[in-house]
Amino acid sequence: MQKFLKGIFLALSLVLIGQVANAAQINGTTAVTFNADTATIGASFGNGTKGKTFLENYTFTYGGVFDLSSAVISIALSNVSALTISSFTLSGNGNTYTGTKSTIGNTVYYTLDADHLSAGSYILAVAGKVTGTRGGSFGGNINVTAVPEASKIAMMLGGLALVGFMSLRRRRAETARVQGNMLAA
Repeated sequence: MQKFLKGIFLALSLVLIGQVANAAQINGTTAVTFNADTATIGASFGNGTKGKTFLENYTFTYGGVFDLSSAVISIALSNVSALTISSFTLSGNGNTYTGTKSTIGNTVYYTLDADHLSAGSYILAVAGKVTGTRGGSFGGNINVTAVPEASKIAMMLGGLALVGFMSLRRRRAETARVQGNMLAA
């Protein structure tokens, strides 16, 4: 009976430790909605979140080859409203891209640029820790730009060459006509 009670006590202890560990982590997932080619992202953490880590995931799907640029910023207001961003990453299609951190005074921001990404589903992740006594927040944006496929670029260049050829041919015909009129006169 004593072994049974020790086993139950151990199991309950492990469950409680797991609950405490989960309470120290704030997780969120948000589907990104683009307006034209831009979307805003951000999160706020209120009272009682100081000392907790967070991981905010922003998911989106893009249907063709594209370039992406994104930035997030957190501005500390003394120690009242503040957080520390520890990573800013984009992952999808088996690749991970890491943002670059910059700091100016109490302002911390990350930028992330990735070129020629293939169509598919992506996750833009912001991770960090809440350090303000009343929480903290961050905000940012995502901008995507479609990249023309090689076949479309070739067709465009072919079209420009055809227009140039037609213009040259028309100019030569006009020059020959003017010269013919001059000789006849």
